[in-house]
Amino acid sequence: MLKNYFLAIATLMGTIIGVGLFAIPFVINKSGIILLFIYIVGLALIQYLLHLLFAEIILSTKTKHRMPGFVEKYSNKKNKKIVFFIEMIGSYGSALAYIIIGGLFLNQLLSPYFGNNIFLCSTIIFAFVSLITFFDIKMIAGIELVLSVFLTIAIGLIAWKGFGHIQLANYHLIEWKNIFLPYGPIFFAVGGGAAIPEVCRILAFQKEKIKSAIAWGTFLPAVLMLIFVLIILGITGSETSPDTLAGLSMIFKDGIVTFCLIFGLLAIITSYVVMNQAVEEIYQWDFKLNNKLSWVLACFVPYFFYLIGWSNITKIISFTGAVTGGLSGIILIWIVLKVKTNPEKVSIINNKLTKPMAYFLSLLFVLGAIYEVWAILRQQV
Repeated sequence: MLKNYFLAIATLMGTIIGVGLFAIPFVINKSGIILLFIYIVGLALIQYLLHLLFAEIILSTKTKHRMPGFVEKYSNKKNKKIVFFIEMIGSYGSALAYIIIGGLFLNQLLSPYFGNNIFLCSTIIFAFVSLITFFDIKMIAGIELVLSVFLTIAIGLIAWKGFGHIQLANYHLIEWKNIFLPYGPIFFAVGGGAAIPEVCRILAFQKEKIKSAIAWGTFLPAVLMLIFVLIILGITGSETSPDTLAGLSMIFKDGIVTFCLIFGLLAIITSYVVMNQAVEEIYQWDFKLNNKLSWVLACFVPYFFYLIGWSNITKIISFTGAVTGGLSGIILIWIVLKVKTNPEKVSIINNKLTKPMAYFLSLLFVLGAIYEVWAILRQQV
């Protein structure tokens, strides 16, 4: 049964390690290395709490739901519709980010052989993941375990080959005008709420290990991200690209970038699959739609947004993390307080969430969302 414990950790890790990992170096280059430590530590702790809160809701309820269904059960149908709207914006934003970055990585891999066609590559990523979602292929946990090892190897290879290229001058301590810039991307990057129901399912007969698995699954990716960003910035500095690896390819001309591209592509695909399946479950579990319609709505809506030209990866990740991620966090916090008053069954996870803590976190999320909207309107992201 130890295997399930590691698979649960790997599932959460693999969901977290995705597009966000490759977006952080660019924004930290603009805001300063000090903020990397502050935001990674602070937001990883907050996301850990949110993951535990979601797990408590799942373990306190007899029937299967995603967040809109839980809101209907413990609140009302009107709030369910509001939550559904927020969840869809966040989920579709994440899926859109996967399509964009996945296409960039695949294009970099294939361009020496088939020319430069990012649109075609993004479409291939979309079609491939949509097929996996359609056939409901449950292979993610095992693959995530392998990818976690690959990530460690990739970071080691970059550090080894890039050590001679690392320059202290590439690290900027802080840029005060961009002090809030990393909030959205890092909040997005360290979040893995879509995987929590799967973690609980994998450990259904080992519920006492769920909290530990969530801790390892949340904090290990945060540590790896921290190391990854430090190495990348030390090497590429002002040449850091929005997708990280394009800038890195200007430094390395050998197989290391190819290896990193393959790893990055696999990491994005697995996270993309988890997100698609989570959205599909919202339609199936919470709105009782049939499987095919749920699949169409889950897969094709973000691709439509890509077709009409939504392709600014930094803006998409920032908005998804700060605005929809923050609003989802607020919903989660207050639903947990309702669940605690009338749970359907006793949960092995019982978070000590006080109302002052709930108000503090809600205020933090609201301020983060306001800043992000203001920044986008002023085109500062």
